[in-house]
Amino acid sequence: MPVHLRMIAPDDFEREREFVDGLSPRTRYQRLMSTRMPTAEELRRWTDIDRSREGAVVATVDIDGRERQVGVARYFIDQPDAQADFAIVVADEWQGIGLGRQLLTALVDLARLSGVRRLVGITMPENKVMIGLGRSLGFRLSWEPGVDIYTLQSLSLQPEC
Repeated sequence: MPVHLRMIAPDDFEREREFVDGLSPRTRYQRLMSTRMPTAEELRRWTDIDRSREGAVVATVDIDGRERQVGVARYFIDQPDAQADFAIVVADEWQGIGLGRQLLTALVDLARLSGVRRLVGITMPENKVMIGLGRSLGFRLSWEPGVDIYTLQSLSLQPEC
């Protein structure tokens, strides 16, 4: 089935809600570091983004004439030095077929074009797939001494001065 990658838009709100509702507790936990359900305000913020500080790429498929979201990768610039936090999640039934690689590659390209200097993400150490994906795309791993609940992944997007 063909997968389409595109920028997220405000009218993706219901697709985002259905996507998140369909994630298994395990996948939701790995993405949100919690099994909680996002609020409507969070979903709105995730779909109606400020393009000067955020970027998001969604993966969609057409099922019975209806567009359905099956993955998303996003970044948010929260540092004055153009460092951005990133996150990625793929629907359970779409994991393991290379969609995460496509999403993260598209996000890296978007971030680079948007002037982001570095992407940084927090991953749980047991999320070996995400750690392997990051490594394969050139992300460096680091750990905070004394903190073993997450792994930091970072990728420089601009030449270091």
